[in-house]
Amino acid sequence: MTRTEPVPNLPDDRLCWLAVRDQVGRRAARPGAFGWLTALFAFRAGRSGRQAAGLAGDLRRDRTSGRLHEYAFAVDGAAETLTAEERAHLRATGEVPERFLAEVERLVAERRAKR
Repeated sequence: MTRTEPVPNLPDDRLCWLAVRDQVGRRAARPGAFGWLTALFAFRAGRSGRQAAGLAGDLRRDRTSGRLHEYAFAVDGAAETLTAEERAHLRATGEVPERFLAEVERLVAERRAKR
């Protein structure tokens, strides 16, 4: 996707984040098994479950925020691996190379495995 507005004068890691934040945000917001179970139990609990549903929403937002932090660190790490040509392309178009998201996912998985 080609940008129509000029690419801002920012550091490469920030430009990378701006290029992938929508895809990363969708991946971080996936509810997972815990999210689906909480939604199901809150629905079945009816009126008394509204408070539990609110707490479950808070837990999901906290979890999403934590996942976004993991992705932010991974994007910074992946930005360091860009070649000079890829950096020039990033500065000209605001787009990261196709391999970039795969590298981000690899770094996130590596970080999670260390926990």
